[in-house]
Amino acid sequence: MTEAVTQMQKKSPMPLSAFQQSRRMRFLWLVAPVVLAPILLAESGWPQGSTFREMLEFAGTVLIFMCIGGRCWASLYVGGRKNRELVTTGPYAYTRNPLYFFSALGLAGVGLTFGSLILSAFLFAFTCLVFSYVAMREAIALDAIFGEAYWRYCRSVPAFFPRLRRDDDDLLGPSPVTFDSVALRRTSIDSSYFLAAILAVELLGWFQSAGLVTPMFRLF
Repeated sequence: MTEAVTQMQKKSPMPLSAFQQSRRMRFLWLVAPVVLAPILLAESGWPQGSTFREMLEFAGTVLIFMCIGGRCWASLYVGGRKNRELVTTGPYAYTRNPLYFFSALGLAGVGLTFGSLILSAFLFAFTCLVFSYVAMREAIALDAIFGEAYWRYCRSVPAFFPRLRRDDDDLLGPSPVTFDSVALRRTSIDSSYFLAAILAVELLGWFQSAGLVTPMFRLF
């Protein structure tokens, strides 16, 4: 059994990586028009400069920076070992999919920087559904690689929403922080798109105030 798992670990990383990449690209192509359409045709229902609007934008910025920090944190633990070792420490001790969870927070933050609770909730809920589906499919491949060890991990750690505390005795083994410059750089570049979203929202607001874009409805 051990030899079979070891052989699968050696053979499986590339197919699983390609699978993950394919799923992520499909997600991006799917979510892009859904996200852009309401933003381009809408405006915030809260007046610009109002206290509540400022609070929403600040909260959105905080979530975006949490997203960037969380994704980099996860990359420090999984970078260079993905699909070769079962990582169970760091953010992976709280959720099995920290990259997905923090990405969902980032998109929710984008909705708040736009000044809309509705858009933020929609982006978060939609992203959770898509990533939950992707994670469920990935679990099949991870089961093939790690077997019973992976399912013991699943029984201890939730798939998406993090648990508030962890028990040291339910971790499967040490998983030290490693610095993989390629993985960390890739994650940092991907995360920078969330910062670009803040600039895009500001630019859209300027177009609307200048009369270059006429909003058709409001999002509160």
